[in-house]
Amino acid sequence: MPGHGDHWETLYSPEEYIQEKLPRDLKTGQLVCRAPCIDVEDGTDRTEQVACLRWGGEQLANQIMVVSNSAKQSHFLFSGYPVALDGADVDVTISRVEPWEHGIEGWVHGSVTTEGASISFFDTMYFAGSAALQENDVARFRVAGLAYWLRPIQLRSFEVKDGAMWEWEKQRRMEAGESPEEASRPVVMHMTGAAIFLPRTGDQCDEAQFQGVIETLDTFEHDGQRIYRMDMVLMRPGEDEFRMPVYASERALKGYVPQLGEDVEGVMWVQGRRPEADAGLASPARG
Repeated sequence: MPGHGDHWETLYSPEEYIQEKLPRDLKTGQLVCRAPCIDVEDGTDRTEQVACLRWGGEQLANQIMVVSNSAKQSHFLFSGYPVALDGADVDVTISRVEPWEHGIEGWVHGSVTTEGASISFFDTMYFAGSAALQENDVARFRVAGLAYWLRPIQLRSFEVKDGAMWEWEKQRRMEAGESPEEASRPVVMHMTGAAIFLPRTGDQCDEAQFQGVIETLDTFEHDGQRIYRMDMVLMRPGEDEFRMPVYASERALKGYVPQLGEDVEGVMWVQGRRPEADAGLASPARG
């Protein structure tokens, strides 16, 4: 069963969050919205409510989900995860939505760009109406990535001395007038400037290994540590480009200070939400 233990590690150690931050977030978090949900605790056919609380700022927050038990006149902690609120608005053509147990959380699987590049992400406001999305619906989501780690790229170039690429380049060189001996030199492949997005599968389908060039760089404070927000192109399907902000905490950077224009790589948790979902129930998608 999927969960959020690893996701908190983009900002904190699990122990730090549970022991120090969670009690504060529950006590002082601001109510964002409420929505109906199933009876999670007792498993009856009662309709209960899930309340969404947030602690943080306008760009990044800790989000806590609390579910009611009307029979006991009580509430209990259901879930929690960090949310990147300042993402990129993209139109997603839905392939399918995949609810987690209880239907309050879930993944969205779809495609973006005119070339139909595939993407899967965790919907941070799934409970607010995303379950109604159908195949081929088009819905606008605000997407972003939270880095588990991020660093300058380690492999900037490499040589290819055999295989299809080398054979093709050798042939091209000979057609350009080089001797077979000259044309047989290695092909140098440069990794700088590349856009790479490699999603994982299974219960980690909302995570991806990535590489990109930092195009914009913004910094702000969240809970005592500096956060870097970096826009970068992550996919270039056909003639199109897919751009998304990546957030990285000082914890994730491990001493590295990002620089504008630098090639970086890492692993991220991909998330999104429909912008209108904070009102409680998202509007219908476009067919």
